[in-house]
Amino acid sequence: MCKIHPIAVVRWLFVLSVTLALGTPPAPAQSVRVVTLDSPAPLVVVKVMVRAGSAHDSAGLEGLAYLTARMLIEGSFGDPKNPVTKERLAEITRPWGQGATPTVQVGKETTTFSMTVPREVLPRYIAQIFRPMFTQPLFDARELDRLRAETLTTLRSNLRLEQIELVGLVTLDNVLHAGTGYAHPVATERGAEAISREALLQFYATYYRPEHLVLGVSTREEALVASLRDALAGAGASTAPPLERRPVEPPPAVQGREVVIVALPNAISTGLHAGFPLSINRSHPDYWPLYVANVWFGTHRDSFSYLYDQIRALRGYNYGDYSYIEHFENRPFALFPPTGYPRRYQYFSIWIRPVQHDYAVHLLKALTWELEHFVRTGLSEEQCALAKNKARVLYLSLAETTERLLGYRLEDEFYGLHPGYLESYLDRIDAVSCAQVNAAIKKHLQAANLKYVVVTDDEVAPRIADAIAANQPAWGKEPVEYQIEVREENGQKLYLVPETKRALLERDAVWAHYWLDIPRNRIRIVPAERLFVTAALP
Repeated sequence: MCKIHPIAVVRWLFVLSVTLALGTPPAPAQSVRVVTLDSPAPLVVVKVMVRAGSAHDSAGLEGLAYLTARMLIEGSFGDPKNPVTKERLAEITRPWGQGATPTVQVGKETTTFSMTVPREVLPRYIAQIFRPMFTQPLFDARELDRLRAETLTTLRSNLRLEQIELVGLVTLDNVLHAGTGYAHPVATERGAEAISREALLQFYATYYRPEHLVLGVSTREEALVASLRDALAGAGASTAPPLERRPVEPPPAVQGREVVIVALPNAISTGLHAGFPLSINRSHPDYWPLYVANVWFGTHRDSFSYLYDQIRALRGYNYGDYSYIEHFENRPFALFPPTGYPRRYQYFSIWIRPVQHDYAVHLLKALTWELEHFVRTGLSEEQCALAKNKARVLYLSLAETTERLLGYRLEDEFYGLHPGYLESYLDRIDAVSCAQVNAAIKKHLQAANLKYVVVTDDEVAPRIADAIAANQPAWGKEPVEYQIEVREENGQKLYLVPETKRALLERDAVWAHYWLDIPRNRIRIVPAERLFVTAALP
């Protein structure tokens, strides 16, 4: 019997089913751009990508993009005398399934609305929900107050004090982009407090006009696509004066090494993060060689990667250890990168999930030495082949749903990719040579200029800061913790190290004696409760 590899099947299905709407006449100037999938499914996935996100928030009004997006859905829309409130929206969409209720994701440079609707009710859905939501938002003041309070609670309690992993990831993102529009989460305290209904109307009038919208639809049925596109023709119409468009600046270069320690009350472990800005994104020719390199070095949530093997599998320090060549939203909660968060400015990062406090400095040295060693040695032909094969396997999950396929097509529009990311993924991986992988590693990765974020207990924070600055050996686990037998002879400990564990202990010693060379004046301790008050790091 002839066997067909599952990746070959997925590649064939993808090429068969995914098309840009190239067969339709070009859209006129100042109108909505459209991308489509040719899916026969009874449920139609609809997405609208707005080419504006939190990086476009006016200075001092951080949260403007987020609250504007939420208010389109929850702030009532349609006829002011008979509005579709959030309660009525739930009633209308309930018979059509949970996916029919619109959701929204706010990234740095885009805002993406998503909904999944039975094909047979789509005309009714457009008339009752889709068109009025985008063209007749009412921005009810009471709902603004509710969403503002909800946002502030999320910042003050959930993010800062309850999410030890997420707060470190968000803080690293912020410090790497200090001074730019990227340098805050979806909102800040002072920004959310200052946002008025008038500011929402201005943001809507500035960024929600048709020329800033990209419509994605999982059907090529011309009448349905045209009706959705036409429904957006009046988006952004408002008497409010437009805002001055905020430019999106690149991140500042990192000079040397510096550490921000987030002091969290009652933290039972310490999370470690490090990173630096990258000069490439998906549109750059070095993206794919660097992608293969990162698959080997630190694949997210996967035991395949080198970092995972060294720190978790061999030594048992924590739950996982990963690296990234582009931003990955909601890392603690997602197995695969969510779509809807494209960025022109990306960064390399390493995430060491929480470890015991006493091991923090040892593993900070470890991650830095391992990155430096990775750049110095690169990958062998065998390691490149293994990484490329793993990348092919990852493709199966990236392309597994219609919603993901459509999300990637919208991101292709953002990056200007033709053919698209998933459409060309397997061919790009196949074409990468090991020489290209190693050249990309040496060109784009380094360990000399890093920003670190350490999230730890507020009482432990000063001790970690002093230990980093001391530039002395910092050890991790004792040999006995590796099940190595210890004997006492003449008042001294004698370790009976089996040959299988000799390399592990030798590497531990290398890590322990690696000098970070970070003076105390480049180490800051920031109480968690002072984060995200404004866009500037306190």
